[in-house]
Amino acid sequence: MAATAPRFDRMVPAAPDAVGSLRRELRRWARRQGATPATQASVALAFSEAATSIIAGAPAPAGEEPRPLAVEAWVDGDELGVRLSHPSQRVSRPEADVGHGFGLAIIARVCDRFEVRRRDERPGTAWLMIFRLEREPERSFRLRPSRSSPRR
Repeated sequence: MAATAPRFDRMVPAAPDAVGSLRRELRRWARRQGATPATQASVALAFSEAATSIIAGAPAPAGEEPRPLAVEAWVDGDELGVRLSHPSQRVSRPEADVGHGFGLAIIARVCDRFEVRRRDERPGTAWLMIFRLEREPERSFRLRPSRSSPRR
């Protein structure tokens, strides 16, 4: 399957209601790049966990609009990369939520490489997730005789 869109670039408010639709859009993009269903699921799960952690760790102050969440994805050879960027300086607030931290473990488990670091170009954090791009095999359709045709 040929790549149809070499990059995925979106910027949305870092709000809970943006996560679901963006996750579905990112998964469709990964499918168009030829990713297997397992890789598509890993990309969607890691994205959801990262976006949720970012949003929970840096809520917008009362009365203010949420700050932007930038999502980029690309294919480089046999790797598919996803990067989430947010102006927040913090990765999380473990004291705010019992059980917080499982998302990071899930992301590390489903990615081939995972990093959270400060952005170089401006204040904030960047979450980098790299997946091995296992592509769907090309399908070749052979014509088979129909059951109604005589067999010899």
